[in-house]
Amino acid sequence: EEIGEDISSDKTVVSIAAGITLAYLSSRLKTKKLVRVMPNTPALVQKGMTVMSLCECFSDRDIDVVREIFMSVGEVLTLPEKYMNAVTALSGSGPAFFALFVEAMIEAGVKLGLSEDNARTLAVQTAIGTAKLLETGMPPSKLREMVTSPGGTTAAGLGPLYEWRQPRSTVLGLKDIVSAALTEAKNRAEELGKNK
Repeated sequence: EEIGEDISSDKTVVSIAAGITLAYLSSRLKTKKLVRVMPNTPALVQKGMTVMSLCECFSDRDIDVVREIFMSVGEVLTLPEKYMNAVTALSGSGPAFFALFVEAMIEAGVKLGLSEDNARTLAVQTAIGTAKLLETGMPPSKLREMVTSPGGTTAAGLGPLYEWRQPRSTVLGLKDIVSAALTEAKNRAEELGKNK
């Protein structure tokens, strides 16, 4: 609202404001050349995922210009605006969710006796390698099944991730659940080793 009068009708406005619709922007700005964009923080290392929604007044050339800007920091997908809040939740907030999971794995690794440096190296490289496998088009469920042997360590570790049961008075977060998963996998590895 503060800058609405300063933007002429021939200008293009690119908004990265979460939850602010093109209709809202259109009602407050002279220009109708509006783009709603949701980038994510991996753009800092040119591995970002940006989703854009454009008003219908854009020419193909205008679309290409906006797309090129964001392609310089990663992948770009164009979707109807009705999906932008879901995009914000999945790819906008997603890096924080993945980071929390990796953080939980590092902390659980330390609890299992690894040094923090080793736990970090293992967790981060596992995340990178898994992402690379998923980039091949492999469904996540197939990758999970490839790693999981019946009665093995992965199956034991997946148990707490699928279903965590505690007394109702106990509130658990992701870190507790990941720690339990790694502990179960470690315990199963020890059990398997005893049988040899």
